[in-house]
Amino acid sequence: MAEHGGGRGDARSDRGGVIVEFAAVVPFLMLALALVWQVVLVGITSMYASHASAEAARQASVTPDDAERIEEEARKRVRPPWDGEDMMTVEIVERGDGRFAQVTLAMPIFLPGAAGPWDVTGESAVVQEVDPRGGSDGGTGDDTSGDASGEDVSDPGSGGGNDA
Repeated sequence: MAEHGGGRGDARSDRGGVIVEFAAVVPFLMLALALVWQVVLVGITSMYASHASAEAARQASVTPDDAERIEEEARKRVRPPWDGEDMMTVEIVERGDGRFAQVTLAMPIFLPGAAGPWDVTGESAVVQEVDPRGGSDGGTGDDTSGDASGEDVSDPGSGGGNDA
């Protein structure tokens, strides 16, 4: 009589099962890992867009007429390869409810620097600290009430000193 169930012959028949199951699961594990990595890239891109737009808004509030300086300061907050000319755009947008700094970053697909078809945009409000040169005087650029730094010099007695 032959025994069925706990003999040595049964162990040999299951010998390659673990390898086959492992080979079947590995592609799903790699897909899950790739999806997690893509979510991390979306988060990093969104963070960079937010930081760069906040910096662009800060700079636009101080130097509203200097677009190159605004873009330079925004790019300082973004690491390569996200800060490339083809990956990042910086704009100051005017709408009915104010001025906004918009930074748009190309969304990388699996590898940073490999731009995909989607973009991530960060937007921050620009708080006006200095009037733009073309803004408050009808666009002529002739600002007679201030010096080159944009400060109001029409009343020399109110220069921030102690009047007591």
